Amino acid sequence: MPKRRLLSQAFSERALRDYEPRICAHIEAWIEAIQNEIGNGDGDGDGGLADIDLGQWSNYLIFDILGDLGYGSSFGLVTTATNRSVVDLIPKATGGWYSPLRRILFQTPLGAYLGGPSYHHNIQFRTFCLSKLKERRQKDAAEKAEEPAAAAARRVMFTHLLHGRDPETGEGYSTGDLACESVLLMVAGSQSTAGGLAAIFFYLAHHPAKLARLRAEIHGAFAREQDIRYEYASCALATLPYLRACVNESLRLSPPTPGHLPRDVLGPGAVAMIDGHAVPGGTTVGVSPYALHRNPSYFRDPLGFVPERWLAPRDGDGDGDGDGDGDGDGDGDGRGGPMVMGMVGFAAFSGGPTGCIGQQLAMVEMSLAAARLLWRFDLRLLRRRRRRRHSDSSSPVEFVAKDRFVGQAEGPRVRLVVSCPARRGEAD
Repeated sequence: MPKRRLLSQAFSERALRDYEPRICAHIEAWIEAIQNEIGNGDGDGDGGLADIDLGQWSNYLIFDILGDLGYGSSFGLVTTATNRSVVDLIPKATGGWYSPLRRILFQTPLGAYLGGPSYHHNIQFRTFCLSKLKERRQKDAAEKAEEPAAAAARRVMFTHLLHGRDPETGEGYSTGDLACESVLLMVAGSQSTAGGLAAIFFYLAHHPAKLARLRAEIHGAFAREQDIRYEYASCALATLPYLRACVNESLRLSPPTPGHLPRDVLGPGAVAMIDGHAVPGGTTVGVSPYALHRNPSYFRDPLGFVPERWLAPRDGDGDGDGDGDGDGDGDGDGRGGPMVMGMVGFAAFSGGPTGCIGQQLAMVEMSLAAARLLWRFDLRLLRRRRRRRHSDSSSPVEFVAKDRFVGQAEGPRVRLVVSCPARRGEAD
């Protein structure tokens, strides 16, 4: 917890205000790189140069932002292919984290012989994280000679830990402690947010009417693409109800960490009552957000993509109970009403004192990236990738992901159509 308290300073509202211009700069570069990647396709047919894997490009963007905010320099994945292999390396490395036997094996010399590919992927990934940590320490030492104001302007997440002190010993954290934090930051700060962003694009591409509604909301709020910012004093982006609803509904169906996050019942003689069952101290328990978010006790039509369930009556869900089902019953069971991050049954970022420390940063990144990309581009499914639905037209379409501690999914691969060029309105 001491390290968490130190790192929490890196996710304060003040820190997020400082990060926002840097995040916007990365997103602008990302949009232009995507524009260059697809050319000027007009969206006719399935040929041309306008097909793109938004899952991979979401990873490139979020990794670059993480490199900048976490370590002080972008990884350059958007502009060059040099380090892009790390995107595929993380799920390969984390795939064995759920196995106690593998974790023990990795700590012995036998790991290199019996650990299989995941052992070597772990070594590669941890080496990458350690190299970035060492680079950050060298930069931090060089910045000590600068003026305080100049150094503060380039302060990054790891600065707080590098200068932190263990409250029990009064000593700085060891390289081993910092290396563990580097691994955790790299995993939690990249794959989870990138996966959430990819899920947003997936579900919107499969629901054209909802996509059209969201794009209309974004275009109605911003005359120019560069006006889309997350300014805390008067943030127009944060006031777009349907954007927030689409983000939350995508996170509900595709939570960043789909499997259970283990928690221990504390105390040798303690007993916790969980759903009427006595669970003794020392027992490891957990709840899968993927399963929780599909519980019909909390969400009507739990398998459907229904952003309207997150809207308050004033935001136009049409029936006044916020669930988008049109029945207007508003029965107050936690399934409707205004969107609240701590809502019962919604745990995309876990919750409580061990909840995701970076959830607000993740929401800023996803909201900004989605809004900017959808301002310029329309999304269309490729004909060969359109999935057949059953005779029931409400049959759900799912962004399938493997549980690798973080979700690992493919795509979506879509066609981007330039329908709102960046130059529109810039002469105003």
